[in-house]
Amino acid sequence: MKLQLAVAMKEQEYARRLADYVRASPFGNKWQLTAFTNPEAFVHFLKGGYPLDLIAAQPEMLEAAGSSLPPLPIAALIGGNGTAQTSTYTELQQYQPLPELLAGLSSIYAAYGKIASPIQGENGASVITVYSASGGVGKTSLSLQLLNAAASNGYRGFYLNLERWNAMDVWLEEHPGSQEGEGLSQLLYLLKTQPDRAGSWLQLHRKRHRSFKGDYLLPFSNLEDRMSLQAGDAESIVKAIASSGQYDLIIVDLDEAMDELHLALYERSDQVVWLLTDDPSVKRKSELAYLYGGQRWESRFRAAERRFQFVVNKRSGSDGERQPQAQRVGARPIAAALPDVAGAGGGAFPSSIIAHPQYKAAVERLFRQLMKEGGDKQVVNR
Repeated sequence: MKLQLAVAMKEQEYARRLADYVRASPFGNKWQLTAFTNPEAFVHFLKGGYPLDLIAAQPEMLEAAGSSLPPLPIAALIGGNGTAQTSTYTELQQYQPLPELLAGLSSIYAAYGKIASPIQGENGASVITVYSASGGVGKTSLSLQLLNAAASNGYRGFYLNLERWNAMDVWLEEHPGSQEGEGLSQLLYLLKTQPDRAGSWLQLHRKRHRSFKGDYLLPFSNLEDRMSLQAGDAESIVKAIASSGQYDLIIVDLDEAMDELHLALYERSDQVVWLLTDDPSVKRKSELAYLYGGQRWESRFRAAERRFQFVVNKRSGSDGERQPQAQRVGARPIAAALPDVAGAGGGAFPSSIIAHPQYKAAVERLFRQLMKEGGDKQVVNR
């Protein structure tokens, strides 16, 4: 899986020579280069949220990108037309022998230090599952913001909605035509008939959401496919996406049931975010679901619960930084609290919530916490 490098400069001939050299050099075995000589095209690419690991650009290009620049290692190419120096980014002489230029870029990337390495085992990409025993607590908003946080930290993310009643059209409404094409029903059929084609099919039919900066598939076109979905089927879907080599992280959005399918995905996940609120009925439902899981599956559930991270959403007065109130669900403590930002966005779309800076910052901290703890765990291969 190659790392993604974006280069932006005004000299077309230099960009062409650099791309040709990278393609034929050992550097090209590790890096995939995308070059831009037009500022508008560069900015459009950045706003698209495509996966990137490193940016090298002339100061004028960086200035044109402005707030569209993601939080990644960035090298300012000085010299040539990019003569203006900048103290904001690490500077690198553009006009030097290409092997030395590429070595400098590699050093800048190595020195950046990501928050964690994605958990890669035999099963491929890491999996974070978001669950709640009650509806309406903000599961989808949290899932999509986790996807956004993953992209901001350099992870290639995939959002997989496995709710019985998949309301993706609510947050896709801002993207006309984005619900056209094949989706989970077709993937499920392919996995049962021609599983070796799943990777190429996924690459062809996946969708990309620019706002949330991740990929997804359209819901089951045949609702009966989801209603009759078995644990093994759900595992096969996750495995196909995880082993495709296209993603570092999968965010699975589950409904409030508690059945064999849910347990199988808990066991496949590296972390399970169990979302609840301070509402007494929501807390009680969580307690009952937790109790039921232990009674029905006993040792399997107890083994899976080590991955559970209980998170309180919509906590009034919480800024996401203070320790949550002393509280437990079963044997597990509350790991984090997210602020109540209801109505802050002025709309019903999940994007109106995740755009709120207080909520976004709290989920960013939660994401880093999940990846840090997940990095100490071993992927369970079943």
